[in-house]
Amino acid sequence: MRALHEDSLASPAVDLDDEVVTLSPRQAECLFWVQQGKSSRDIGTILGVSHRIIERHVFRACAKLGVRTRLQAVLRARSLGLIADPPGRNGTGRVS
Repeated sequence: MRALHEDSLASPAVDLDDEVVTLSPRQAECLFWVQQGKSSRDIGTILGVSHRIIERHVFRACAKLGVRTRLQAVLRARSLGLIADPPGRNGTGRVS
């Protein structure tokens, strides 16, 4: 029930080639954990859901962002401001 509610919440919209791209809060959360180096199983454990559900969220985020891989999805989402930089980073790629 919680997952259904969170997926229905709006997230920031970004224009991608004349198309507005939005990620559900859960998709953004999954990509955040992907950028932390977590596997789908790890993320599933963290969020209390099956790894298959996580894979579905990541797959749908990839489709929305027009990319094929998890890494590409993270990079595109970060460049569009849909997910935040990892904690402890100052934007230069170096740990603060």
